Amino acid sequence: MNKWLFIGLSLWTGLLFAQEKDSLKSADIPVLKEIVLSEDRLERWAVGSSVLTLDSVLEKNSYSDIASLLSGSSHIRIRSYGAGGLASSSIRGAGASHTQILWNGVVLNQATTGQQDLSLIPVFFIDELDVQSGGLSSLLGEGAVGGSIHLQNRSVYDQGVKTYVQVAAGSFGQQMYGLKTQISDAKRAFDVRLFSHAAENNYTFKDPYLQGEKRVLEHASFLSRGFQASYAYRLNKYWNANFRYWHQETDRELAPSISEAFSVAEQQDESDILLLQIHHQKEKVEWNSQIAYQYAKLIYEDSLRDVFSEHSSYRYKFSQDLQWRFSDHQVLRLESSIQLDTVKSTNLDVVGNNEIRFASGINYRNWLSNKLLFVLGARQEVINDDLSPFLPSVAFKVIPDENWDMEWSWSRSYKRPTWNDKYWRPGGNPDLQEEIGWMTNLRMGMDLSKGNVKKKIGVSWYFGRINNWIIWLPAGAYWTPENIALVEQKGVELETELEFENSWGIFRYENTFSCQLANDLNAKKTSDLGFQQLIYIPVLQANHKLSWRKGNSELYYQHHLESGRNLATDHSDYLKPYLLGNLGIRYSYEMRSIRMQMGVQINNLWNTDYRLVKDRPMPGRHLNVNFNFIL
Repeated sequence: MNKWLFIGLSLWTGLLFAQEKDSLKSADIPVLKEIVLSEDRLERWAVGSSVLTLDSVLEKNSYSDIASLLSGSSHIRIRSYGAGGLASSSIRGAGASHTQILWNGVVLNQATTGQQDLSLIPVFFIDELDVQSGGLSSLLGEGAVGGSIHLQNRSVYDQGVKTYVQVAAGSFGQQMYGLKTQISDAKRAFDVRLFSHAAENNYTFKDPYLQGEKRVLEHASFLSRGFQASYAYRLNKYWNANFRYWHQETDRELAPSISEAFSVAEQQDESDILLLQIHHQKEKVEWNSQIAYQYAKLIYEDSLRDVFSEHSSYRYKFSQDLQWRFSDHQVLRLESSIQLDTVKSTNLDVVGNNEIRFASGINYRNWLSNKLLFVLGARQEVINDDLSPFLPSVAFKVIPDENWDMEWSWSRSYKRPTWNDKYWRPGGNPDLQEEIGWMTNLRMGMDLSKGNVKKKIGVSWYFGRINNWIIWLPAGAYWTPENIALVEQKGVELETELEFENSWGIFRYENTFSCQLANDLNAKKTSDLGFQQLIYIPVLQANHKLSWRKGNSELYYQHHLESGRNLATDHSDYLKPYLLGNLGIRYSYEMRSIRMQMGVQINNLWNTDYRLVKDRPMPGRHLNVNFNFIL
């Protein structure tokens, strides 16, 4: 607690002394906007890939975490162990370690597991959110096999002083507090945020092993606190720099599964990120440089089983890219980076604990005509003197008219075995090979808006394969990983927005739907079951949202659907399909210089009894009330 008091005092002391996003497209001389230093790689270079922008839902869900937001607003499949537990992601049937998660260009995936717990990232700390589906390692590097999640912060100039206060409370002891202050003038922008989230998570659930008898989840409390700050400085209209810092720590009790009598297991997470970004743009040349330091620590303790594990990782990375527009229609991008990972763990059996990685990439885009865009990409990485697979990509974008466009891409991607895969004691396999994949994607977007009726539709079809997929299998007294699977990915994704405005208000319908087939072709050869969907991957998933807004009031209903999920390759066990409904209302008003927003949401309106992970109960019907003050 003393540390947090010191951080708070330091924060407000700094405020006493504190006195636009560049389009970065093709202007000869950069025009200064309000916001600067926001990553644009997806907008410029992810042509042919499916990108879903969720900026509009961030402010409305600022009291939530990224896992909950993505589950209800995107195609991403969230695998959660219950309230306060680990939440990982799956895109297009790929695994959690196949999703690259970036914060302002910094990869958050842990070197030990290849994953990032999305339940630990508060929406309050994020200003922009994009979800990219499909392999894109030629642009993003190792790990972007299933897709990527991009979390961004903005630095805003010429805004004076703004303060945001957030208070939220809910069922099962949920308490959330947030404080954000932004101070800026023509040259400097200072942003600082504090966030705290606590919960008891003592909800009731039906125990299937006791004929549906109701039990209370025990030993599931959760406390997470975070601090984030940034300082941006605009030297002149060509040079910008930004320094960012993010600290977070979490203490949580790990609840027992339904089949366990009780649990005393606990986990502590702590992380720090330091990031320096430098941006220069003048006439036809743009240069970006980034220096990052990351520290992560995890302590797991279970006195009942006499288990104590401690894992620490350190990452240092320097990267830069140069973009040169050598004609009105052509842009060339060159990228290079060096990264050092150091891992220390009580459970890893490895002599050397350092890994150094060099990467270089090239991207080229050319408007062959005013209706046809052509994009090429390639990337090569060297890790500890080992040459990684070569990663090419090619994409086209066609714009027949102003109402619709079509994009196509093909790309190769790969994922290295994690430190846990290779060196976990016992069971690690140091002879594992890289997982190598490729995917082709066809996307069509249509804007059929007319008058007071807005209609937007986006649909994507994809097909790909991932070879050498790593699976952990029982080997006597323990499990060990092997490269045995050949996974085929194919499916369709749909996004729909319909809006109608009249004297009664604005009526809006939003939909994201996906049908994803992820099949292990190698297992199919040795089985008479035919098609075998990977475990925990639903074939069908959909999110619907209906809303009505008039003046300062908004009423909405969200509906989430997931089909059944296999728990065993022989189809002997599965999780049932389920439907969830959330009903909410928001209201905002201004009083002098203060703007207030309040919201009430009933989650799991139909009190559905469901599981995202076997024997891990999810909460039934529960309430959340939140207030936001903008001063």
